[in-house]
Amino acid sequence: MESIETPTNPLGRFALSIFRVNGVLLRNGDRLTHSIGQSSARWQVLGRVGDHPQTVAQIARDMGHARQSVQRVADILAKEGLVSFQPNPANRRAPLLDLTPHGAAILRTIYALNETWTRRMLTRLTPEQLDAAADALEEIALILEEDEQQTRRMSHGD
Repeated sequence: MESIETPTNPLGRFALSIFRVNGVLLRNGDRLTHSIGQSSARWQVLGRVGDHPQTVAQIARDMGHARQSVQRVADILAKEGLVSFQPNPANRRAPLLDLTPHGAAILRTIYALNETWTRRMLTRLTPEQLDAAADALEEIALILEEDEQQTRRMSHGD
């Protein structure tokens, strides 16, 4: 089997590091939420609608997931009474996903479980390190989104 050398350029290394961190965060999220019958995927959807109702497409776009995979999770959460689909005044065909009181209670429990884990992690990482990393990631995300939009415009002849 042929071996391919790992990228050494900064953007390639960055991407591989992000993929690794994402995987570790998802595994830890699954571990944290398992005891209450939840998962990282469910936590992500519940967390997205915790602030305000959103459509499945909005959630999928913001999370970088396929709409169909978010729809599957949303349907399960609705069947379990954690979320409900509400009419969307902006688009009749795209209902808004909203937390139910039971879903809000589950999300509060997840956040409490996460708080315990966070306190343990902050014995090894400082808030300043995490804030600096978050600021850098947000700036990188903006640059990547701008490039994505520019590439899309160029491919459509705009």
